[in-house]
Amino acid sequence: MKAIYKVLTVLAIPGFLVFYSFVGGSPGGKTGSPGDGGDNCTSCHAGTPQNVGDWITSNIPEGGYAPGVTYTITAKGMREDVGKFGFELTAENAAGVKKGTFAVTDAAKTQLLGGGSSVTHTSGGNMPAGDSINWSMDWTAPESGSGQVRFYSATNAANGNGGNSGDVIYLSMLSVEEDITISVGENYLEDQISMYPNPATSVVNMKLPEGAEMHIFNMLGNVIEVRKNMRSIETIDVSSLQNGIYFVRVVHNGETHTSRLLKN
Repeated sequence: MKAIYKVLTVLAIPGFLVFYSFVGGSPGGKTGSPGDGGDNCTSCHAGTPQNVGDWITSNIPEGGYAPGVTYTITAKGMREDVGKFGFELTAENAAGVKKGTFAVTDAAKTQLLGGGSSVTHTSGGNMPAGDSINWSMDWTAPESGSGQVRFYSATNAANGNGGNSGDVIYLSMLSVEEDITISVGENYLEDQISMYPNPATSVVNMKLPEGAEMHIFNMLGNVIEVRKNMRSIETIDVSSLQNGIYFVRVVHNGETHTSRLLKN
């Protein structure tokens, strides 16, 4: 009999790990979007998803997003007597192609997936305040001509019973248009920034507006370096950085542009 009990214990472990492996974030590709093949949290949690209309908000103007400009996107969850929340959010065009780049602004609650194409919760970012929770992140709009962008989120309101049944999955979507009234001259910051070589091994040369401010972030949203009142030509030493993807944010005259830097 003891041998049988040991076998049963071993068999029970995989089910335990399936549930707890995602406490620290989505495995990715579970937003319910066309680009994710419609997959959502029900791939791992039992139940039928419910559609909600206002769980994604942003500070993008009514006239639409400006290419290269960074905005704040907020996802939320609400449910009475909830145990924990989880989420994943992404941005795509109508064809399901990922658009724009996300950056973490609160590394305690959120983390990036897919090289910055989506965002999910952390192990410390799933506890509600009462019956609700909010997650905020930065999103840098894509290049001019990208057209309508749709944000998709899947949110898991977990009952905290230690299993993957009894949870409720919510799907939400927010559509934003591109502001086609902005001329190339008005969206000047992106055109004045260049960064080479990229990928980089030891140094990166940057051309940018005189007096600009620069922030370098890692994939977790941690600030690696800050430079203010920069010259029009700057050389950045990246030799001490670990290999991977970084985000370089330039701020000048109230405008912001974020570029992706690959260190190898």
